[in-house]
Amino acid sequence: MAALGIARYALHTGEDPSDDGPRALIAEFFGYWAGGFFLIWSFFAPGKYLPWTLRGVAAALVLTGIAFSVHFGSITEVPETPDKEPTGFKNDSTDLHLE
Repeated sequence: MAALGIARYALHTGEDPSDDGPRALIAEFFGYWAGGFFLIWSFFAPGKYLPWTLRGVAAALVLTGIAFSVHFGSITEVPETPDKEPTGFKNDSTDLHLE
């Protein structure tokens, strides 16, 4: 369900889901996954109030996952590899020649 929700959003907006960053996708996926788990569990729970409590927990988890996804999608990702050509050094005086 989480993958279908992410794919539906991507098809609807025409954007690539990886543009939001992997952390946003992971947060949304786990929010939907945990919410779906609690929703399914609510149908098997005995009692009068426990199923509705579990459904409320499921809704809260899904909304929390979406909130984290929005948060992680709005912050910039730091690249893992530095630039090939470092900038800011105009002269070679910072080079160390250890021979």
